[in-house]
Amino acid sequence: MADVLLAGYNALDHTISPLVHRAFDPLHLTGVGKYWHIMLVSLALHHLISRTLPHLSKLMLPGVYGRLSSQDKRAWSVSVLCLLHCVFDVCFVVAYLGNATLSGDKMRGRDGNLEIYLSITQGYYIWDMVLCIKNYKDYGPMYLVHAALGVYALLILTSGHLQYYSLVYILPETSSVFLNIRHLLKLAGKSNTALYKANFLIFAITFIGVRFGFEAYHSLLLVVMTYNGDTGLAYYPFACFIALMGMTLTALNIIWLRQIMTATYYTLFKSNSKGNKTQ
Repeated sequence: MADVLLAGYNALDHTISPLVHRAFDPLHLTGVGKYWHIMLVSLALHHLISRTLPHLSKLMLPGVYGRLSSQDKRAWSVSVLCLLHCVFDVCFVVAYLGNATLSGDKMRGRDGNLEIYLSITQGYYIWDMVLCIKNYKDYGPMYLVHAALGVYALLILTSGHLQYYSLVYILPETSSVFLNIRHLLKLAGKSNTALYKANFLIFAITFIGVRFGFEAYHSLLLVVMTYNGDTGLAYYPFACFIALMGMTLTALNIIWLRQIMTATYYTLFKSNSKGNKTQ
């Protein structure tokens, strides 16, 4: 049976991969042809997990999950999946922070194992973008822009361009770990607890520290290098896109920072009031 499945996969790969390469290689996105199957499997797994989470939540937390409205149940499943994704992202990015190959050549330094991790992450970002499109009225344009930028950036990064900046733009998911814990605690009716307040304080600190102290700083440096043409062997339009993406994410973070400051006040000093949703 395994031999039949392997033969079927090889036949499918030999048929599809040349077509994908033919479509994306002229766009300098060679990683799509190389990793399309990983991206597709990752997307399918994220979809499967999202469909499985309601049943697992009902089984493991019947008291909490059972009293949620249908809209809150959907929000619960999304937050759990996002939390799992963020933990995965943070773990592999932290492991690569001291990588000499990437830091030694921020424009063209590349790592094959990192590309596999990024391809897995791409499955999540495609899932997230589809979610934002399907629920546009709930999430609005900022979340859709955030997801779409991530999808295209990962196509660039998995193709061997500017891979150092995958660390710059994925490490901020550290704050999203605590954001999603906050959502889950709030849905569970724990918004007046010390745990909720402590978690939100950690979220606010990591959001400001990582997204402005690290992400925005490196984004500004990339803008300066791109403006001066100091992009080495990187494909220049990709350097421009990643630089523009960094500035766009910083702008979004500034907008969300205002919401966070308001939510921090109400969470820590006005415990009976509702906080705002942030990314």
